[in-house]
Parts: sequence; structure tokens; C-alpha cells
Amino acid sequence: MSNRFDDENNIEMDIKTAFASWGKSVFKCFPQEGRLRSFLSEDSLDDSKEKTVDIINNPFIDSMVDRNNLLKAVDRIAAGEKFATVVLHAKEGTDTYRISFKSVCFDDDGRTVEAIGLAEQLDDRLNESEMVNALGSNFNSIYYIDVDNNKMYPYRMNPSVHAMFGEALEAKPGYQEMMEKYVNAIVLEEDKLHMLLETSINNLRRQFLIKDTYQHDYRIVRDGHVQYCRAKFVNVSGVGELHKMIAGFSDISPEKQRELERIAYVDTVTGGNNYESFKKKLRDRNVSGYLISMDIHSFKIVNSICGVAKGDEALRWISENIRGVVGHNDISGHINADRFVIFCADDKINKVIKKIETINLQLIKVSESLKLPKIQPYFGVTKWEPGKKVEEAYSEANFAKNRIKERKDVLYQIYSQADTERIVEEKQMEDNFYRDLKDNRFEIWYQPKYAPKTNKLVGAEGLVRWRRGNNEIIPPSKFIPLFERNGMIKALDEYVFREVCTHQKRWLDEGKKIVPISINLSRASLYFESVVKRYHDIARRIGVYTHLVPIEITESAAVDNDEIKSIADRFHGNGFPLLVDDFGSGYSSLATLNMKCFDTLKIDKSLIDYIGDSNGERLLVHTIALAKELGICVTAEGVERREQVEFLKNIDCDSIQGFYYSKPLPLAEYEMLLEA
Repeated sequence: MSNRFDDENNIEMDIKTAFASWGKSVFKCFPQEGRLRSFLSEDSLDDSKEKTVDIINNPFIDSMVDRNNLLKAVDRIAAGEKFATVVLHAKEGTDTYRISFKSVCFDDDGRTVEAIGLAEQLDDRLNESEMVNALGSNFNSIYYIDVDNNKMYPYRMNPSVHAMFGEALEAKPGYQEMMEKYVNAIVLEEDKLHMLLETSINNLRRQFLIKDTYQHDYRIVRDGHVQYCRAKFVNVSGVGELHKMIAGFSDISPEKQRELERIAYVDTVTGGNNYESFKKKLRDRNVSGYLISMDIHSFKIVNSICGVAKGDEALRWISENIRGVVGHNDISGHINADRFVIFCADDKINKVIKKIETINLQLIKVSESLKLPKIQPYFGVTKWEPGKKVEEAYSEANFAKNRIKERKDVLYQIYSQADTERIVEEKQMEDNFYRDLKDNRFEIWYQPKYAPKTNKLVGAEGLVRWRRGNNEIIPPSKFIPLFERNGMIKALDEYVFREVCTHQKRWLDEGKKIVPISINLSRASLYFESVVKRYHDIARRIGVYTHLVPIEITESAAVDNDEIKSIADRFHGNGFPLLVDDFGSGYSSLATLNMKCFDTLKIDKSLIDYIGDSNGERLLVHTIALAKELGICVTAEGVERREQVEFLKNIDCDSIQGFYYSKPLPLAEYEMLLEA
């Protein structure tokens, strides 16, 4: 009967024999001593001939590319780690080994005194598995590259690649040589040089200094079509070295297409639909409904006060709240800035209005949650039918929305057919503007101003009328607001000023007794820094004194322009009298009088119509008295009745303009008035 010691030896021999038959070896490791026993030795199966080898000076270990990784694993075991595993690659050939350690005996400090180990040679099947695991299963061409020996071994090849390069690859070519053949034959011309640089051994060495994988996307031409591909390289030599690597190539066209679609259709600020995505989804829907254009009143205040980052956060919240309100069949999208678009698949307008009102309430909560100035939206709504152009519908909704842009008391505006006719008419006016301006189809009419105490002509206002080819006259109320919106008003303002100067100069040369003629300057023109110099130069070239062509500025434009005092000073410095127009039309403020910018105050017809009402008359009396105290002259506009004239005369109004004295006169009739 054998003793326990003999039994343990026999079991150990059986284990060694079994492992040996599987191409594996069991060994002992004494990490503190730096020695291994029975390490991959053929005679280690005979216990009496156990071989002890030094870890550092060992031919087998020295023949491995990953020698340092093994030494590091032994150091970790020596420090007391219970398990460690490392894969080694032979410098010569393609042999690969996996070495595993398990600590079994420790000293009082917890350091490992003895460990058992298992050394196993990985066969081709395991090598292939390692390659697939390293690259993932989505690469349809995989190669093993022996960098030191300049050999490229195909493991898996795409059929089309095999058809083109199979014979060359079977000969185990050099990596760089094969890459040049591949790139020149199939890669898109503009990607070739970049591809060769990115996949060169020199570049890969640099990349592998800090990581063990690197990938590069590129384009190829196949069957006349451009496709997207990805090359991925995995270093199996250990970080910082490059002896062997695995390369995988894959067609990523579907993935790239999804990425391009995401970029094309996802809004970068809100993460929701952008306008292109909205249009595509709406075109794909075969349902009727309503398209809504949404904007935010004065959203630039949020960006100015809180910063662009906070503004973008607000836009994300707005987008999320819109999506939370609209139904499952509805669509919403972010156009740009603070503009959004919504489609409601509802057959009743009252349901759409209900959603609009809910969105408005939700955005008030957004303001409170983010502690922002009040977010106040306004909406334009138009009917949508399948087959209609999205851009056309959005333009209609925009048109309706812009009609209430300046009104914070109105939440939405519904588009009508009358608006369509107006759009067509406005488009025609825009198209014909510059041609008709050049052909002098814009006529200057003059409305006289009279002194009520003497009934004498003391001035006039130059007004513009547009005479079309059919002799029809378009009233200013139709084209002035349009040209103010699209910026054409600047050219029209200069044209009117130049024509008035020309007429004044001619009348002077003819010896007529002339009076100052004021010209309206639009809000848009005021924002041009050189406006004063421009107008002074026009008057100087024509030869008219600037006091004969006073400038009128609406009170609303004056109030909205922070630079009005500076502009007024420059006008005065060049001899232009200044009139504040439409005083009392909704923007009136005592501060306007106190600006000390204006020479004349023109009281709007809306205040003149109060004459006959005691409260209204008191307002006029005090307004004119205050202006007089400040040294400002007063002109009353829109005077139509004799009792209005008498009242204004009695409170020392300087001049009157209105139908009581004269309607606006065409040039010939005004010239007759001057002669009389």
C-alpha cells in the first residue's frame, strides 16, 4: 500500500501526462526566487528529472515577442495576486502560447512563495478565434500581419477582394506592398493618399504607442458606386511595440448612410427633427391637417441676458414641450434660431387652436423653470393637404404669423386666400420695384401745410405714389410696409429725397417762392451709419440748402433707436431741421419731447380727432403748451373740419396739414399752388 506522499506524486504525474497529451504543460513557479520548475520541458513528465530554470535567462521566454508582459505577470503574482494570465507570440513563425498562474502558498507579508502554472500552445483554431474576437464579427476580410518578417496572411476574404487579390495574398506578400495594390485598384481617388498615410507601418507604430487598436474610414468605388469602408488594426504585440497585428476590413455603407441621415435630419440644437426631416416626414404622410409656423417674441433678449448656452438649453426645452403637446400623428421640427414648425393631423381648426394655447401655457412654465425672461410665442396657421408643397405651406403660415409679429396681444393668425392674393401682389411689387424706380414711375406728391392764423402756405410734405404701367396708382399703404420688411425702403427713401431736392432746385432757379418740404426717413434708413452724410451729399450736389428739405422721423423709430440723439445731432450739424412724426399714435412719451432732438412735433390724426371731447382737448392743450415751452414748433396732421382748425388756432398750433386745406397734390397741381 502506497503512502499519501506516493499517491500525491502519482496524481501529479497523471495530471502532467494528461496535459502533455493536449499540448500543455504544468509547472511550478517560485516568483520570489525568479525560477520555474518543469517549464515546457520534454523530460518534465519524469518527476525524478524535474528541470528547474531561471525566469530571466530562459531561451523559451527570450524567444517571445511579449517577454516583458510575462515578466510583469510574474511580478504581480510575486506581489500576492491570486491569478494572472498572459498570451505570448513567438518572434519566429506564428506560434502563440497562453501562460496562466495561480498563487498557492504565501508568506507572512501576503506575498506569493509558490504558484502553479499552465502553459498551453494555441493552435490555429484558437488563433483564428483570437483574431475574430479582437476585431469583432462584423469584419468580412481579416488578415494576420507579421511585421517583423513582412508577411501578410489572409484568414478571411470578401469574395470580391478574393477575386481581385486572392492570388497575390496566397503568396503571403508584404503588408505595405499589398496595401498599395489595394488602394490603387479600389480606393476613391481623393482618398488614396490619405489612406496610404493612415495605414502605413510608421503611422501605426505611432498610434500603437498609446493604444492597441486603430481604425480608419475611407471610400471605395465598386460597380460604379461609392461605398464606405473601415479598416481596423489590432496590435497583438503589446502596447508600445509592433511586431504582429491583425487587420480587418469591412463595408460600413449602411452604418454610414444612417449616420449621414442622422446628420441630415437631426437638429443639432434640440436633438429633434430639423426642417429637412420635418418636410420628408410630412411628405410621406397622406393625411390632411394644419401646418403651423411658430416664433418667439424677442428671443434674442434671452441670448443677450443669459448667454447663447442658456438660449440653446431653452430651445431644447421648448422643443420637448412642443413634442409633449402634439399628438402621436403630429410632427414638429426646429427650423433655426427661435423658429419652429408643427404639423397637426386634425380636421378641425378648434383642435389646432387648443394645442397652440396649450403650447403657450407650457412655454410660460419653461420660462419659470429656467428662470428666463418670459418666453412668448406667436403662431401662423395654414391648411395642409397631401400633395401640396411643404415650402409653399410654410410660406403661407409664415405670412400669417408675420401679420401679428408686432402684436403681443394676439397669439395666432390663420392664413386665408386673401393672403395668397396679397403674397402674389407683393411678389410682383418686389419684382418690379427697381425697374420702375429707374423709369421714374414713383411720383412725388405734395401735401401743403398752412398757418391757421394767416391761412398762408408755410410748408409741405413730400409723399410718394407708385404709378403702374396701366396708369393705376398704388397707395403707399400697400408698398411702404412691404419695402420696410424687405429692406428696399432705403433705396426708395433716397429716391424721394433726391426728387424733392431736384424739384426745389428747379423752382428756385425759376424764381418761384418756395417753402420747406419735409421728407420721411424710414426706420431702416436710420440704421445706416452714413445716412446723414449720404443725404447731405445729395442736397449739396443738387444745390439745395438743407433747411429747405427737413427730415421727418416717426416717433416709434426714434424711441426704438438708441443712437437717435447722435443721429439728430449730426442732422442738425448739417443744417437739417428734424420733425417727429405721428406723435400720439401709440408710442407717445414725455421723454420724446425731452430728447431735445426735434424742431417740430407733428401731432397724429388720432389725437386731432379728440377735438370736441373735453378730455381729449385738455390733452392737446397741455401737449402743445409743453412743446412750446421746450421751444418746439407744432404741426397738426389729419385736420378735416373747420372746428378743428379754430380750436388749434386758439391754442397756438403753428401749422396744419390735412384735407381741410388740401389733399396731397401731384407735381403739376402743387406747382400751380406755388405760382398762385
